[in-house]
Amino acid sequence: MEKDLKNIFSNLKLYRDGIFGKCLIDNKQLNEINLRTKVANLDYKDLLFEVGKHHSIEVMDQEVIKFLSNIKKNGVIIDVGGCWGWHWRNLKAYRPDVKVVIIDFVRENLFKAKTLLGGEINRSVFLVHGNAVDLNFPGNTFDGYWSVQCIQHIPDYKKVYEEAYRVLKK
Repeated sequence: MEKDLKNIFSNLKLYRDGIFGKCLIDNKQLNEINLRTKVANLDYKDLLFEVGKHHSIEVMDQEVIKFLSNIKKNGVIIDVGGCWGWHWRNLKAYRPDVKVVIIDFVRENLFKAKTLLGGEINRSVFLVHGNAVDLNFPGNTFDGYWSVQCIQHIPDYKKVYEEAYRVLKK
């Protein structure tokens, strides 16, 4: 792993399943975690087809391209609440120089991301079992912050924004 990435993950352990972790769970989020875990544990034949039932994949692909156009060369992005990680399935085609760190508080979601993203895991996309209100990264680390359909579900959204500000480069 590159030196810069080692610094990013210095507070986290890499587990045998290829996922970094140090997730502190807020009891206020237990219902959300249980619901998301139940959904993630369902057996899906085609993950992207399932995503397409709830999201406009084409629209979000365009949003990803726009977002990536604002990221500096060799930039590192944090995706908070990244769930199955489907936004980054074409990262190598769009921006092979960029790295993405996906955070989700449901480990089972990250298993789905491993399936969708395959060989890019721990190369250009890194999975972290973590919480948006307690990001275990050094300050001034990330060049971009991506979060879709996540923050509105977190009771302490003020803490989410404080953490975002802390980990983003000035």
